[in-house]
Amino acid sequence: MSHAYQPIDCALHDCFELACLHHYQVKLELRDQSTIEGECITTETHPDKSEWLVCKTQYQYLKIRLDQIRKMVTKSANSLFSEVNL
Repeated sequence: MSHAYQPIDCALHDCFELACLHHYQVKLELRDQSTIEGECITTETHPDKSEWLVCKTQYQYLKIRLDQIRKMVTKSANSLFSEVNL
């Protein structure tokens, strides 16, 4: 990924934090049209100030840069939100 990180809105970042806190099962739609399904584990901030979501899929842990996520849909019952569009 060669282009500079574009920070996301704080309210949207809070949704990712909540998803991690409650270990929501989610479907992520990325800007490159791919999708990822898994459990939200944590967020990370790297030295270059880019922010990442760590998800556990069926086979591996993945780190997804937050500005590459287009939509997050929760699949967990009783979640605090159902969909977040970035």
